[in-house]
Amino acid sequence: MNDNIAGSHIRFILDAEDKEIRVGRMTGSGGKSPRGESYDFTNYYMTRNAKPHIPVVGEFHFSRFAYLQWEEELLKMKAGGVSIVASYVFWNFHEEQEGEFNWSGNLNLRHFVDLCGKHELPLIVRIGPFCHGEVRNGGMPDWLFSYPFEVRSNDEGYLYYAKRLYREIARQLNGCFYQEGGPVIGVQLENEYMHAGAPMDAWGYTREKYIASGRDGREHLKMLRDIAEEVGMKPMFYTATAWGNAAVPEEGTLPMLAGYAYTPWIPNQPPSREYLFRDLHMNPVEEVDYDSLEYPAAYCELAGGMQVSYHARPVVDADSVEAMTIVKLANGSNLVGYYMYHGGTNPIGKNSYMNEQALPKMTYDYQSPLGEFGRVGESYDRIRTLSMFLEGYGELLAPMGCVVPDGQHAITPENTMDMRWSVRQQDGSGFLFMNNYQDHVAMPDRDIQLELHTSKGTAFYPREGTMQLKSGMATILPFHMNLSGMKIISATVQPLTRFMVNQELTAVFYAHEGMAPEYVVDASSVTNVEMPEGTISEQGNEVVIHPIAGKDHHLGITTSDGIIIRIITLTREEALHAYRFRVGGEERLVISSSHLYVQNEMLLCTSVEQPEMEVSFYPAPEHVSASKYAVSSQSKQGIFGTYTFQVSPYEPAVEVDYPKEYAATLRLDTAWPEQVDDVWIEIDYEGDVATAHIHHQMLTDHIHYGHSWMLGLKQSRHLLADHALRLSITPIRKGTTESYVNQAYVERFEGVEIGKFNEIRVRPQYRVGLVLAGVREDT
Repeated sequence: MNDNIAGSHIRFILDAEDKEIRVGRMTGSGGKSPRGESYDFTNYYMTRNAKPHIPVVGEFHFSRFAYLQWEEELLKMKAGGVSIVASYVFWNFHEEQEGEFNWSGNLNLRHFVDLCGKHELPLIVRIGPFCHGEVRNGGMPDWLFSYPFEVRSNDEGYLYYAKRLYREIARQLNGCFYQEGGPVIGVQLENEYMHAGAPMDAWGYTREKYIASGRDGREHLKMLRDIAEEVGMKPMFYTATAWGNAAVPEEGTLPMLAGYAYTPWIPNQPPSREYLFRDLHMNPVEEVDYDSLEYPAAYCELAGGMQVSYHARPVVDADSVEAMTIVKLANGSNLVGYYMYHGGTNPIGKNSYMNEQALPKMTYDYQSPLGEFGRVGESYDRIRTLSMFLEGYGELLAPMGCVVPDGQHAITPENTMDMRWSVRQQDGSGFLFMNNYQDHVAMPDRDIQLELHTSKGTAFYPREGTMQLKSGMATILPFHMNLSGMKIISATVQPLTRFMVNQELTAVFYAHEGMAPEYVVDASSVTNVEMPEGTISEQGNEVVIHPIAGKDHHLGITTSDGIIIRIITLTREEALHAYRFRVGGEERLVISSSHLYVQNEMLLCTSVEQPEMEVSFYPAPEHVSASKYAVSSQSKQGIFGTYTFQVSPYEPAVEVDYPKEYAATLRLDTAWPEQVDDVWIEIDYEGDVATAHIHHQMLTDHIHYGHSWMLGLKQSRHLLADHALRLSITPIRKGTTESYVNQAYVERFEGVEIGKFNEIRVRPQYRVGLVLAGVREDT
């Protein structure tokens, strides 16, 4: 192997052996459902129905969201590409008072599990007893600390209460495990055991007092597992958080990793190592307490964002989430899990707020793909494109080994000069991964050409000249890919998905800015290429195709075996608005200006402040009917059927008063028309922190970190019918504060206080339901 990572031309000889796939420590830890569907493991990846599988796990804490909207949010997660849901069960939420368990309303675990089952979303339940999750006492109830035993240990007194908790959880999960026909496939015991604790908030705001990280190692986790099984919890497999040398049982437990680039727990954080290429299976990034070669590399906590705290207020952009996912896939991760995928709001306890000190009392928005009130963020679209790739190509990628080029291990996070790239391959075919993102560092644009020599021949990126890898960008490109007999030697476009239409393969790719779309195809593998626009040339035994990117254009390929393949090359913007659904009886690619999800065979389109929504379908349906309040029109663009739906614009009636300098009162008309699904309040303010109250109760709060504050009102609509929404700002102080004791503690501030509302916008969210039927004959 040789390469020149610093130059614009990179040459690499790929001569690695294929990855050894064999029985591992997790093999046999799967199981079958009554329908005959199955999960299992090799030493390198999970299998689903005996095929390699790379799942996408999304964390959503049911107890931090209104239960009446759980179903909608789960469907949005599924539409976003989540194939497994994960959720904590916070002990102190359910047993705040000793001996009084609450499983009702937003705490109704069984209802949440049933909804996951209804929508075929497997579930991993993280049952503690210690959870963390930025919850008071790490999720342990205050009363527990009044007893003279050590928590998170094999102390008999502690295990008595742990068993009582597990018994209650087992009652909620009765009949819900996968082998019984339910959705629960896995259970996590404890969290970061022998690695990390949490502030002991029950003892007051003393920052030095922490709950211990644990003392009894694997023996404690074995004891918890024995208790869980004794009370009736017998999942297919268990999981354990494994970073930081945390304890991991040797058999039947999947070690899970974490990746965070913006870490409030590290003051003055330097650039992280999360965006460097490594082989995780061979050499985990940090020290671990297990043999990594025996287990798949799996992440349960890739940063879907980060919760802003009082002392640390990072902004996590969508580039960071996308790039980290791509790097971890390149590094051999065969399970991708996001913490958090969906934000929420802490409940208010009977005796206290439920937040961890220095974090907001209420909000746990986390800047996640789906926010505190269901807000759809930019990272939602980024993750969905990668989830579609894993749905379409995960079976190919999963067994591919990592080949990290010479020199990559020497790159440091601060290094902006050298090109970051890596390969996963099997038998000379695979995927090229490139990353030009680094947290806390600005990366330059790069003009490059890469020359990759494999046992199947040489692949050039691009075939001639150079392409540009933009600052902040990461990508996945195929080499020597066989698509039903069509042999793609190289392509400068990223695979999005593939599926069958009328028994013919459709493969969808998309073009990045700075990288002109190009397919280099083995000429002996095709007999005909149909492309109305673009250029086609033959160079020796290669056919070089330069298509025009966009859904209005496509390639028709006939292979040497007579197989017809359709290639669609989208723009990056179109890919970020693309979904793959089975709707109207067919598997379809759907591209829309709105956000989409499917419920009860109906495609639901939602859009904030945009009463006109455009939706394009491939294959085009024979007929589309819309909600009665929507006016529709139809047009044909290439192979897509495109529809425009218009609803009546709505301007929510609102009265805004400013009773004092740092306060605002909003009175809203909650008689929304039927086309309005939600109403959002966007608050642009200056200050330190802010709160929202309805009828003397805090709805949520916000620590200012440079972005507008978004409040969704659907959950509180019934309260707002009779009560005002009251907003308050705590200003930023710039000056000096003197403190002294004169019989009592006194503070005296001299300086300037900064706090004001710049703008308060009321933004309606529209929704249109669509019912599709058939496939248009000319598709």
